[in-house]
Amino acid sequence: MANEPLVEELIAVLRALRQITNPVRRGEITAQQYWLLRLLHSDGPLRVSQLAAQLGIGQSAATTACQRLARQGLVTRTRLPADERVVLVTLTDAGRRRVEAWLETRRAVLADVVGPLTPAERQDLAALLAKVRQSAEGVRRRPNQP
Repeated sequence: MANEPLVEELIAVLRALRQITNPVRRGEITAQQYWLLRLLHSDGPLRVSQLAAQLGIGQSAATTACQRLARQGLVTRTRLPADERVVLVTLTDAGRRRVEAWLETRRAVLADVVGPLTPAERQDLAALLAKVRQSAEGVRRRPNQP
């Protein structure tokens, strides 16, 4: 395949960045807890059932993750007065700061990674990455893809 070296290089870059910037890879938090916090950060308060569905995990696993995050002060769990069976999970200020710190770490590492490039190279890379991103957003999963 003509694109094989390029594809392998992109995979290697993504893997290296994930290893450096992902708090799961650094052992700070579980993958489930990380994605739960990221989801709350982007979507706001959600019911446990909504978190479970969006994360593709069981409701009991989502409940356990939320309980652990609540003990760490990263989320709050509130029963809805209209239906006490429903638990709404909200990111605390500490949780928001934690997620934002992870995102800032990623930005800082990426800035360091492209730092050695000349301004012209950065501009070229930005244009190429914009094309790659547009292509990625346009790719549709085929039914036989894993």
